[in-house]
Amino acid sequence: MTAELLEFLEELSRALIASGNSVTDTERILWSVAESQGVEVEVSVLPTMIIIKAEGEVSRMGLAAQSPGMMPLHQVTEIYRLTDDVTSRRMEVGEALGELRGILRGSHRFGRYGILLGYLILSIGIALLIQPDPDLVIYSSFFSLIAGSLIVVGYGNRRLSLIMPVLASFTVSGVAFFLINTGAVSGNLTLLVPPLIYFIPGVTLTTGIYELASGELVSGSSRVIYGCMVLLLLLFGVLMGMQLNRFPQEEFAAIKISAMSYSPYLGAFIFAVGIYLFLSVYRSDFPWILLVLYSALMGQQLGNVAGGGLLGAFLGALSMTLVARGIELAGKTPHFVTLYPAFWFLAPGSLGFIGLANLLGRNYLTSVAEITLFAMTVVAIALGLLVGALLTEPFSDKIRAPGGD
Repeated sequence: MTAELLEFLEELSRALIASGNSVTDTERILWSVAESQGVEVEVSVLPTMIIIKAEGEVSRMGLAAQSPGMMPLHQVTEIYRLTDDVTSRRMEVGEALGELRGILRGSHRFGRYGILLGYLILSIGIALLIQPDPDLVIYSSFFSLIAGSLIVVGYGNRRLSLIMPVLASFTVSGVAFFLINTGAVSGNLTLLVPPLIYFIPGVTLTTGIYELASGELVSGSSRVIYGCMVLLLLLFGVLMGMQLNRFPQEEFAAIKISAMSYSPYLGAFIFAVGIYLFLSVYRSDFPWILLVLYSALMGQQLGNVAGGGLLGAFLGALSMTLVARGIELAGKTPHFVTLYPAFWFLAPGSLGFIGLANLLGRNYLTSVAEITLFAMTVVAIALGLLVGALLTEPFSDKIRAPGGD
């Protein structure tokens, strides 16, 4: 029994890490499963390794890694449901092991055309959030089709996915700068953010800071380093696209945020529809994802009005964490499924990307200010997540299995 349980815990930890869960949440889930089976375990989860030791000196050690890209969210929902079934003793460990492997062999619900259409729609939502200008939306939609096509080509291909950030940023920026040079397109660096939002590592960086704040030094620091490296790879691709078109560095412009009050709310809905298709979300999970998005947006705007952008980032992260945990507590949707899209919507990674690009564009003062703002925004979001997790921790043992499909 113990050996079978350890095999299940190893497979489960691999699946959770591959989905992008923090090691803090992964270890908590593994402990709860083992405890439900009456077995005490010691667990150490690292970004590339899992060590599980049970009573009687029985232990397992395995390799794990988060694959490039994102596991379809319907699979994440199924993994959480399965975990709850095991924890509540509604399913035996041996049966759950087979079910878990079957879940991981599954495919995207909407196929490659759904991925492409979803990415186009969510990019429009991001454009409406950061600068709701009709020209930006139209041009960004065109560039998003290019980036989305590359994502579809690289989907399921690990080796191609590893170089996709450079390939996508080079291709999109090359076409963008060519059209700007010919006068067919006008705009600033903001044009590149919606098409490249999938590759901008805001979630990775925020999760890394969250793990550091939780005491997971190895995992947290590795995620932060990896996220910074991805930003540099994106920047390298943009620089190559710029040099290919002999685009002058001085032409880089700082981001401009529109004051249109209704556009973020419209953008949030359009973004959620895109996420539904792009990340293969269950229909029953969609309303809860939308609710968490709006809670993050309203918390952010409240903080912006009350104390500025950093307070907005903190309150946005805190409110979305509390709402997501509450939804999970009610037995609806796992908190990770509803939180993941909201990370993108707070968009800390885009600030860092723009700051680095402004540095190349010799806008030094603007660049330093934006990079500093980016770092503090990531910290504020991570702190909001941590406070939200601490506030809801006393209720975590009462969480019921998500239902529906």
